[in-house]
Amino acid sequence: MVSGQASFNFVEDGWVSPSFISSILNHNHYLGEINRGRAGFDSFGVLVLSSPTARHLPTSWLELSRWCLYGVNNGGSQQWKRVKESLRNELTDCTTVVSYSDPLAGHSGALYRASGWLWAPTWHRIQPPPSGNGSWTKGVRQSVKDRWVYPLTPDPEREEVLLIKDQSLLKKNPWARFIEPKWKRGRFIGGGADYKSFKAREEALSW
Repeated sequence: MVSGQASFNFVEDGWVSPSFISSILNHNHYLGEINRGRAGFDSFGVLVLSSPTARHLPTSWLELSRWCLYGVNNGGSQQWKRVKESLRNELTDCTTVVSYSDPLAGHSGALYRASGWLWAPTWHRIQPPPSGNGSWTKGVRQSVKDRWVYPLTPDPEREEVLLIKDQSLLKKNPWARFIEPKWKRGRFIGGGADYKSFKAREEALSW
C-alpha cells in the first residue's frame, strides 16, 4: 500500500505521476494502470484524474479515470471529501468531475452515490444499441457504463452538456433527464437524473 499526506493538492506532493501507483492499479483495478493525468493517494486508496475522454465534454472538466480503495469503512466518501475541496481551491476553472462505472464488472454505482455524485446517463445506457456499445480493455469486456458527475461549482452550461439529445427517448423515460442542482452557500442540493427509477425499470424488465 501507498501512504501519503492527509490532504490532496495539485501543487504539493499529494499529486504524482500515474506511474507512481501503476503497480497498485495493475494488481487491484480491473482496468489496470493508466498513463495520463495525475494521481493522488492517501490511507484510503489511490485515484487518477485526467482530461475527459468523451469528445463533447468541456476540456476544462476533469475525469476520475481510476478509483481504487483499500477497503477502509467509508474510505471512499472520506477521500472524495478531501479531493473535491482541493479541486475547488486549486482549479477554479473546473466546474465538474465526471466518472463512469461498469455494470458488467459488478459496479453498482454505490460508491458514487455514497460520495454525493449525481447520475447523468448517456442515451446508450437508457437504450443500449444492438452491439452493446461495449469495448475491450486489457482483455476485459466492458459494457455500456453509468456516467456520474460531481458538480464543484455552478455551471450554466452543464445541464445542456449532459442532456440526452434524443427527445423521444426522454419523453418515454423522463427520469433520464439530467437536472442542474440548486446551489446554497456553495453547496449543491438535488439535481441529476433519477437513478432509482432507472433501476426500478431494469428490475421490472428482468422479470
